[in-house]
Amino acid sequence: MNAFNNKKELQKIIERYVSGEATAEEILFVEEYYNYLTKNENVLDSVSQAELTALEESNFKAIQSKISGSKRHKIIPFLRYVAAAVILLLVSSTLYFALNRNRLSTANNLTKNKVLDVLPGTDKAILTLSDGSKVVLDNQTASNISDRDGLKISKTKDGQLIYTILNQENLSNKKAIAYNTIQTPKGGQYQIILPDGTKVWLNAASTLKYPEVFVGNERRVELTGEAYFEVAKNKAMPFHVKNESQDVEVLGTHFNINGYMDEKTIKTTLLEGSVKVSNGKSSKILKPGDQSIAGISENSSIQLVHNIDTDDETAWKNGLFQFSNEGLKTILNQLERWYDIKIDYSSVPDKRYNGMVPRKAKLSEVLKMLELTGNIKFEIVEGRQLKVLQEK
Repeated sequence: MNAFNNKKELQKIIERYVSGEATAEEILFVEEYYNYLTKNENVLDSVSQAELTALEESNFKAIQSKISGSKRHKIIPFLRYVAAAVILLLVSSTLYFALNRNRLSTANNLTKNKVLDVLPGTDKAILTLSDGSKVVLDNQTASNISDRDGLKISKTKDGQLIYTILNQENLSNKKAIAYNTIQTPKGGQYQIILPDGTKVWLNAASTLKYPEVFVGNERRVELTGEAYFEVAKNKAMPFHVKNESQDVEVLGTHFNINGYMDEKTIKTTLLEGSVKVSNGKSSKILKPGDQSIAGISENSSIQLVHNIDTDDETAWKNGLFQFSNEGLKTILNQLERWYDIKIDYSSVPDKRYNGMVPRKAKLSEVLKMLELTGNIKFEIVEGRQLKVLQEK
């Protein structure tokens, strides 16, 4: 995805800022984002080299001098500043730069007047073992969860659940298959390494059911919500992901499944390898860059879309919200799950966005960026509720 759809306009604003010809609104725009970056330099970790060289370096010394001379900020190299501004700014398809002080002031004071702000989600989940016992998972401490029948389950402090087979024979002799379930709440995500070595990243408000050990001629798990899979190769045991109305069959590959029921569709996006997506009506073979889209009914048809921007579909796994011409309602659905908030959708306008925002940002910071497009305002109220207001 091209993170910014009008680089020339951004370049002109920066040039006017440096030359002293920028309007008050444009000065505020540049300095607001510079302030954000000096406090959140970690967001630059995801900037690619291509984005770092997206704009010219000609204003490097001038903008350094101007910002450092007028404000006591530490200096971020110009190219990294520009690249981050490109990434952090959410712009509508009809780019709007004529920002006014009242709108920005309202956004800046969003939480001051309401007392409230909402922190981003964290690594947390609930693990339900085969005996019904539950274990709270977080990223605070490492620990051994279970060590029995030749299987060890451990939790790392950086938010991973790991299954290690210690005695395959003991596990194979078990008469019944034992299942575990890992469930992330709203405001949570978690990573798990299954007994076969398959890596799974589970997004917020999602559930994965899987056997403690894979036996027989296939590996089968059940998913509700969204997950990214890096499946360990095993030609003798195809890997299946069952979610709602469809089945995804793979041998060894990387793919993402988005099957939230409030989205009313199931999207399967392939990054590497090959998968077969089937439901009661049809089936499709996906190649890298393909995405299948199906309704939640088993009788719905499966549509195949080629040349998908896979970065958009997997950005959540890499700590980003990333949008390419995405509708506001879909964006708000993601915010609702990640920040564990309730949203009033009764007055959501038909607006579309392009850009990126780090998932580590507070809710007010994300809303502020959305408000910069104009004609829209958000209000956080008590009870972790968000109202969407349209300005006239």
